Amino acid sequence: MWRRVASLSSSLISSSNSSFLGQANGAVGSKERTPFITFVLGGPGSGKGTQCIKIVETFGFKHLSAGDLLRREIACNTADGAMILDTIKEGKIVPSEVTVKLIQKEIESSDNHKILIDGFPRSEENRIAFEKIVGAEPNIVLFFDCPEEEMVKRVLSRNQGRVDDNIDTIRKRLKVFEALNLPVINYYSQRGKLYTINAVGTVDEIFEQVRPVFNSFESDPKMVALLSPSFHSTKLTFHCSSKSKKNKKREQLNRKQLQKSKRIAFPYPESSPTPLLINHKPFTQTRLQALDAVVQDLEASVKKGINIDTEIFASLLETCYQLNSIDHGIKVHSLIPKTMLRRNTGISSKLLRLYASSGHIESAHQVFDEMYKRNESAFPWNSLISGYAELGQYEDALALYFQMEEEGVGPDRFTFPRALKACAGIGMIQIGEAVHRDVVRKGFGNDGFVLNALCDMYAKCGDIVKARRVFDSIVYKDMVSWNSMLTSYIRHGLLFEALEVFRGMIQEGFDPDPIAMSTVLSGFSSLKIAAQIHGWVLRRGIEWNLSVVNALILVYSKHEKFDQAGWLFHRMPDRDIVSWNSIISGHCKHPQALKYFEQMESSGTSPDTITFVAILSACAHLGLVKDGEQLFSLMRKKYAINPTMEHYACMVNLYGRAGLIDEAYNLIVERMEFDAGPTVWGALLYACSVHGNVDIGEIAARNLFELEPDNEHNFELLMKIYSNAGRLEDVERVRTMMLDRGL
Repeated sequence: MWRRVASLSSSLISSSNSSFLGQANGAVGSKERTPFITFVLGGPGSGKGTQCIKIVETFGFKHLSAGDLLRREIACNTADGAMILDTIKEGKIVPSEVTVKLIQKEIESSDNHKILIDGFPRSEENRIAFEKIVGAEPNIVLFFDCPEEEMVKRVLSRNQGRVDDNIDTIRKRLKVFEALNLPVINYYSQRGKLYTINAVGTVDEIFEQVRPVFNSFESDPKMVALLSPSFHSTKLTFHCSSKSKKNKKREQLNRKQLQKSKRIAFPYPESSPTPLLINHKPFTQTRLQALDAVVQDLEASVKKGINIDTEIFASLLETCYQLNSIDHGIKVHSLIPKTMLRRNTGISSKLLRLYASSGHIESAHQVFDEMYKRNESAFPWNSLISGYAELGQYEDALALYFQMEEEGVGPDRFTFPRALKACAGIGMIQIGEAVHRDVVRKGFGNDGFVLNALCDMYAKCGDIVKARRVFDSIVYKDMVSWNSMLTSYIRHGLLFEALEVFRGMIQEGFDPDPIAMSTVLSGFSSLKIAAQIHGWVLRRGIEWNLSVVNALILVYSKHEKFDQAGWLFHRMPDRDIVSWNSIISGHCKHPQALKYFEQMESSGTSPDTITFVAILSACAHLGLVKDGEQLFSLMRKKYAINPTMEHYACMVNLYGRAGLIDEAYNLIVERMEFDAGPTVWGALLYACSVHGNVDIGEIAARNLFELEPDNEHNFELLMKIYSNAGRLEDVERVRTMMLDRGL
């Protein structure tokens, strides 16, 4: 991606120094050079600006500033510059993608592959956009850590400060910096790339902490090529045939200083907590705690009548979304002036997305209705459609999609997957085909992101042939493509085709991820295939991935390989609710299920609805009526789980298998809060057929004939009941009913 072609004229490279050039740069001639990127972070007054200048002068970096790049675009009156200026005038934040692309352009056009980016990334949104667009992470992240009082003193004493600089405004900016930068700092600390510099002392004293960071990379043989001087650097003078005494003396001093600095052992820990800005709070402070502190400070500022910048509101709403903190988002919403919210599309769009993604769809729609310019972008529409689709309100999601067209809002590549998810949810293939036509008409027919959603939609709507046709049309398939097709075949019971896709995935160089592995394991009943896949995951070292090991436990249990299932379960590094449900479900016909349930409660893991379906089913198979009744009561009283249709079916099965037909019937007609479905009446009819209860069996059968008129199994069970009771005329009557219905 990054191409750096070194074009050296013959006059500069003599036979006496060409080998030295090759050694210094690790290559001769034109060769790809990966940029060596350094991020420099620090609050206002931390001294990072002065240190950036010294780093550039000492180590030959190209200095980039996101703010300077944006200002240059405005000054040059480019197309982006006009947009940036309008965005700033409206009080909005310049999109991260715009800023990152300007940085990317500078990196690609520079002859210097060593890049120092000052004051960037400012937030997680910046960081994610940089890594997505540029396709690289920084090699070094410097954080200039300075106490709050020292930074306030520096900002107030400098001549180039902002016109609104005072103690209150500086402290507010410091808290905003902490809230936005803390996630970035913690992220790179965990990656082992963060170097914390104590920014207290003289400029030279602080720089003596910075110097060993870059010297340590220079001493690493793997990094020599990256940190060696650029071919085009104006500071390279070793190709000259003669030098002045002054230059020679300077070179000797530099060489001695470099050798001395290389001997310094710099003990920088990979991920140690350090004090951060406000009252020396440690890095152990969580993101939510940092966010809470900023929101409290904002509330206090608003009470004092201080006007809050739109950029702060937008950044905080973005942070609330990233941390999935709807409570903080609601507080921020209450602080935003109504006029600002209505007229600032950026802020209202972020607030709408936060509400919609958190399930507060009515609040999201209210913000949507009050937006002044909601038709300028598809973003707010996409957020609202996604919110409805996630809640299962598919009709409302599709109504919004078609309303977009009526109001002249052009859908983008993020609109179609959301609309297609709604089509799949309601199973309306006709509407899905209409959306497919829109995809082609709007020019997204080759977009892999959209095609993946189309493939999934057709499969869920039952047209596996069209799903495969869309899958085959995807030129560059990714893991989502393969997983979607694999899941679709397994869902339709087409196991041979699923294996074909699985093999194709491996042949194309895609190592099946845990999703694919667990999908295959749960879909195939063959123990031989499961054992082969288990061996494959062992070789890949992903056998302790939660989804994979949970699926292995379930498949071994189904085949009554309880030793293997138990061995895996007891050696799992971590367990989740699915792990417990898998081991309990696998032992549904074994007394061990109850012991696992007791261990689950002892471990502090709260059972869910699936857990109680599994344990009640185990009680039914084992004939443990009293245990089942106690667990059914425990589900409500201790865990506040309201019984579903499946729970009642388990209880009817429990009573029915024990021959307590009257108790099972009374449970249905007296204690159920809703009408019984086929699973409940079916369990009762089966129990009546086993124990020969004609009267209640007839009642169960009549209900089933209405609920499942085409299920011949129900007719056969009733015929068995009549036959065992010697009522042959009724047997013939039921057989005639079956013939009349074409069964």
